[in-house]
Amino acid sequence: MAFEEVYLTAIQARFRAVREPAEQALGWLNEEQFHQTLAPDTNSVALLIQHMTNNMTSRWTDFLTTDGEKPDRNRDAEFVDQGHDKETLLTLWNDGWQLVESTLASLTPDDLERTVLIRGEPHLVVDAIERQLAHYAYHTGQLIFLMKILLGPDFKPLTIPLPHQRH
Repeated sequence: MAFEEVYLTAIQARFRAVREPAEQALGWLNEEQFHQTLAPDTNSVALLIQHMTNNMTSRWTDFLTTDGEKPDRNRDAEFVDQGHDKETLLTLWNDGWQLVESTLASLTPDDLERTVLIRGEPHLVVDAIERQLAHYAYHTGQLIFLMKILLGPDFKPLTIPLPHQRH
C-alpha cells in the first residue's frame, strides 16, 4: 500500500480517536450540564459543540473546491449559547462528525497534493487535514476536562484508568 493510502486510513482513525471518547462522555451529561460554565467568560459544552460543528460545516463542506471559511459562517455567534437542547446538540455533533468522516473517506491519494484555501490562505490538503485534527483534539480535550469536572465522581475513565480507579 502506498504511503498516501496508509495516511488516509490512519488519519481517519485519528479523527475517530478524537471523537469517540468525548462522544461517550457527552451521553453522561444532563440537560443543565450542557449549558453550565465554570466561571465567567468560559465555554460550556454547548458552546464548544456549537463552535466545533460550525467549524466542521465550514471547513469540510466542498472541502476541495471552496474556501474553508464560508462567507455565511458567523464565528462570533458560535460562542453565544443558542439554547439548543441536549438532543439538538448531539444531532449537531453527529452531523458535523459525519461530514468530516465522509469527506475524509472521499479523498484520494492524489488529493493530498492539492491546495485548498482557508480564510484565503493556501494550504496543502494534508496540512489542512492536520490543522483540523489539531483543532478538534484541542477542543475535545477541553470538552472532556469540562465534563470530568461537571460529572465529578460520576465521570468514568475514557482511556486506561488510573490505579485508584481500577476495580
